[in-house]
Amino acid sequence: MALIGTPRGLRSLTLLAGLVAIALAIAALYRGIIGADESFLQNLPMINKGRPNQAGSHENHRPTNTHAPPKYKPTPTYATHSVTDPFPLLANPTATPPPIPEYNVPRPGIHREYGLSYMPPLFIGFTRQWPMLLQCVVSYLTAGWPPESIYVVENTGVQDSNAQGRLGLQNPFYLNHAALRKLGVNIMQTPVLLSFSQMQNFFLSAAHARSWPYYFYSHQDVLVFSFEDGPDTLKRPGDRDWFFYDEQDEADIMRPAAAGQDGYRTIYENCLRELNRTLEREERWAFRWFQYDHLTLVNRAALDAVGGWDSLIPYYGSDCDMNARLEMDGWSLRHRRVGIINDVSTVLEDLLALYRDPNVIPKFVDPNPVPQAEGQKTEKQETEEQKSEPQEKQNEPTKEAVKEEEEGNVTQKRDGEVNGTGVAGVARAVEYFRELVNVGNDMGAHKYRDDKNARNSWQNSQHGGVGEPYYYNAEGFSTSFWILAEAGREIFRQKWGHQDCDLVEGTALKLEDQWLVEKDWE
Repeated sequence: MALIGTPRGLRSLTLLAGLVAIALAIAALYRGIIGADESFLQNLPMINKGRPNQAGSHENHRPTNTHAPPKYKPTPTYATHSVTDPFPLLANPTATPPPIPEYNVPRPGIHREYGLSYMPPLFIGFTRQWPMLLQCVVSYLTAGWPPESIYVVENTGVQDSNAQGRLGLQNPFYLNHAALRKLGVNIMQTPVLLSFSQMQNFFLSAAHARSWPYYFYSHQDVLVFSFEDGPDTLKRPGDRDWFFYDEQDEADIMRPAAAGQDGYRTIYENCLRELNRTLEREERWAFRWFQYDHLTLVNRAALDAVGGWDSLIPYYGSDCDMNARLEMDGWSLRHRRVGIINDVSTVLEDLLALYRDPNVIPKFVDPNPVPQAEGQKTEKQETEEQKSEPQEKQNEPTKEAVKEEEEGNVTQKRDGEVNGTGVAGVARAVEYFRELVNVGNDMGAHKYRDDKNARNSWQNSQHGGVGEPYYYNAEGFSTSFWILAEAGREIFRQKWGHQDCDLVEGTALKLEDQWLVEKDWE
């Protein structure tokens, strides 16, 4: 209705009439004059009988059609192992973590001693298996990594359920925010569940947002130590051939000072030193691996130069793709050594061992033993065979007996605080450390004892959480993971026309050849 050009009095009258009409329409709607239920507006707060919608509280609705019921899969026969918290001390609201060994306490502002204006962050991604993550974090802390520079990235896809304490310990996606805060570390959360390559791009995004040109990331299934006992020459299953710039560099890395000696450096200080030396020696570098990518130093500029991680290759194959693109573009990748790193699938029975508690004997438990293979002897069969052995061999001490004797000797030797100060305190701590490292070595060997099954068995060891928010069937999650992993491998093959990881060593491919070449296999 156009009012332009009409007398001023008529325009005012028309406007007033319009306002009255709107008011009458609202009153009619409220009173039900135009066919609405008069209780509709009044009872809006009482929708769902006044109860909030509860995620996870589902009623079992039966279908009303006449279709035959679905055919269900056989009930799984796996043994469900109850998860126990390896650090019950943190569950006590008033308890605080014990002190770490005095010689591993990081010096304030140590990063500035190595020419760095900020503390490079350590990202540790988490999706499932809380005990594994907790062990990883505590091992970094007790080895001397400052808690304020550790960022646990919760990548569970359960939104704020963990932050609100709505998941239980048996749920694979359970994460204890309160415990992590007691340890002093930071918590970041992805908005949705991300794949491995997507989470790597999340790290990259966080580094951009906070102006961090360099950062570290670690897997959660590692157990780390500093060189507290000096030189360590054992080659562990996850180790690669180390790179050295020269003989002096090799001697400096392979013959480190022990705790209590002049020149002793923690794994954290070695990482800062490595970053400083890399910046001095090389201009175009991408990754520094400290046991392949179990602990990695990242140059953000290198990833930017090649377009980051390929999010369409979600899991296996994504590292082959990333590394090849970096090398094709002239960025260096090197294996360096900064500390003792064990790739593990098991958890210490009590994480107080990492604090060198003299009352704790270091030992580990397997959260998900690999199913018995065909032809493999059971403990009962081995016992029966031992009974039938000749007497002289049967009388030889068993491994268990030797271990019990050793544990008894260790217990007798432990008198007083392990992580105290002074020469005697350091000596006791290093003695305990030797035992702890041996257990860590056994944990690494245990993970690699069966290449087909054991290495990733820990990821599928929890099956709880039914009825909790964002519950997802554990078997379904595992199955989906491997389907996506194989799909990623196929994308890698199609992208490069090559099946194997040796894109640089085994082909003449260039960076710009992505998705442009025919396959090179029959």
